[in-house]
Amino acid sequence: MSFEPGQLIGGRYELGRQLGAGGMARVYLGHDRLLDRQVAVKVLSEPYASDPQFVERFRREASAAAGLNHPNIVAVYDRGEADGSYYIVMEYLAGPDLKQVIRGRAPLPPGQAIDYAQQILAALGAAHRRDVVHRDVKPQNVLVAEDGRLKVTDFGIARAGAQSDMTEAGSVIGTAQYLSPEQARGDEVTAASDCYAVGIVLYEMLTGRVPFDGDRPVAVAMKQISDTPVPPRVVEPDVPPELDAIVMRALAKRPSERYRTAEELSQALADARAAIDGGATTRLMPAAAAPVTAETRVMDPVTGATRVGPPPPEEPPPSRRRWPWIVGALVVLAAAAIAAFLLLSGDDARAVTIPPVAGQSAADAQQTLEDAGLVVQVRTVTDGDVDEGQAIGTEPPAGEQVDEGDTVTLNVSGGPGDATVPDVVGESEEAATAALQRAGFDADVQQEASDDVDEGLVIRQSPAGDAQAERGSSVAIVVSTGPERVSVPDVRQQSLDSAEAELNGAGLSVGNVTDRPNEDFSEGTVIAQDPGPTAEVERGSSVDLVVAAAPADVTVPDVIGNTAGDATLKLENAGFQVTSSEAESAEPAGIVIDQSPAPNTQVEPGRPINITVSLGTGAGTSGQGGAQPPPPAGAEGDDDAESDDTALRGRGPDGAGPPGRLRKRGR
Repeated sequence: MSFEPGQLIGGRYELGRQLGAGGMARVYLGHDRLLDRQVAVKVLSEPYASDPQFVERFRREASAAAGLNHPNIVAVYDRGEADGSYYIVMEYLAGPDLKQVIRGRAPLPPGQAIDYAQQILAALGAAHRRDVVHRDVKPQNVLVAEDGRLKVTDFGIARAGAQSDMTEAGSVIGTAQYLSPEQARGDEVTAASDCYAVGIVLYEMLTGRVPFDGDRPVAVAMKQISDTPVPPRVVEPDVPPELDAIVMRALAKRPSERYRTAEELSQALADARAAIDGGATTRLMPAAAAPVTAETRVMDPVTGATRVGPPPPEEPPPSRRRWPWIVGALVVLAAAAIAAFLLLSGDDARAVTIPPVAGQSAADAQQTLEDAGLVVQVRTVTDGDVDEGQAIGTEPPAGEQVDEGDTVTLNVSGGPGDATVPDVVGESEEAATAALQRAGFDADVQQEASDDVDEGLVIRQSPAGDAQAERGSSVAIVVSTGPERVSVPDVRQQSLDSAEAELNGAGLSVGNVTDRPNEDFSEGTVIAQDPGPTAEVERGSSVDLVVAAAPADVTVPDVIGNTAGDATLKLENAGFQVTSSEAESAEPAGIVIDQSPAPNTQVEPGRPINITVSLGTGAGTSGQGGAQPPPPAGAEGDDDAESDDTALRGRGPDGAGPPGRLRKRGR
């Protein structure tokens, strides 16, 4: 299940706002109702709560950290299970992490960088003595307490003694920019691996950047294995040579060539500080240091063999006997001065109520507090609910009374902080959007045609996967719409060559070309296309064309002996035009007695065909008043009794008419 602000878990821890999220868990500000104190509650994220390996890693973090009691390690108070998930209750630190400090102030002064590195090494040394190797040392896992002390957290992937088999052989665990070469190869890790990571953190504090970086973790890991880092003094010339040498040795590729224990590296840093300071080894505690509040710890008894040395002198020289008295006198004088100051100033102190400043700009809030007579220490903290640069509140909180001149901490929002951008290239639009939202980002979806990426899948993204970006910012993802679609141009009534050129210019090609006889267009002219004009098709598609061809010759049907109507219909159906003429003949009237061109000849389609239609047998005399001889006896009605000349010759009423009469009629 998901956890919400206001929810009570473990019967005592009330969840507040979310402080951050990591690879497998979310961290909430919580309130311990039993002890009435603020705590940090780390809850295993839903996808991992049912995974035995992640549950065991989470359990191991609690066990490893709970067994490490050290002022430079974040304390673990409790652990448990709630609603099917697992949680760890830890010490709450309101300050920023070391990564935020580096971003805001790097390069750090050499002395401060040494001090920070030694505090980290003190925490790691305590862990190493209990056979716990952190394996994920990075500035994000180092928190700054209110008194300026550093505290190491997140032992979630630590290797603890016999439990080292939790990590499969050959697997890579950690953050790429801080991985030791042996971690990048998946080899066994040791205390020297943590020392390598501290060397990178030290490099980053001194220069403001990590020695190896890249767009993808695999590329960075390969650099950790094979590349030689640029010396810090090349990046930042103010780095002392003594410190430069320590960093380069800490980043040696082979564990045997670098510092193998946290104590060894810490001692090297102490020697470098002495050399940088001109050989001085005694350091004065800063005046503003927090008072020691931890309980008195009993030193472990000396268990080593007793060493026999020369007997001490019976009486120290006079010069050595005087120094304790001098130091004692100085301490008494200092104490007397402090007491006198307190007595003289105690009556003049004025109580001041801390004014509310939440929601004001950082400058206005600081001015409000200073106007009230307070000294202001500004601290930038990550907060996704308050705009960057706005005041979140103060410590002590508004409404409390303090003495005039006291120092209050003004917490100013630094924005939501950075998070790792998920790699969503190749994912569907829905899956990519959901993954980005889970990581705290907005998805800016854009679309683009692609011949190589299937429709609906992400082609690329910006920022790239595994990059660091501010939570709440937008990540642009370009989603494929599939191959580009284009509009088919109209290439009809063009020559074949012209049509092909226009189609190629539109990203298309010519498909099948079919010839079709057509007398309306010149040969080679495109008369049809498929797909038709304005159709939307994928770029690269083909278009089929139909091209006009010269009409082919056809056979003239035989219509002699048909009625004039049937003959006309048959010829027109064959694609011919029909004209007719008439002549007397022995055939019944209306019968076709002749045609031109002759039957079964080959002619071009559409050519006119003339048919001669019979008018029947004529009557009358021929010549000047002479009578036409009658037909032979018995020949009446006999088709063969009349000669061709008689059948084709008409007579006038006087018997002297023309030999034949033809009449054309157009259709």
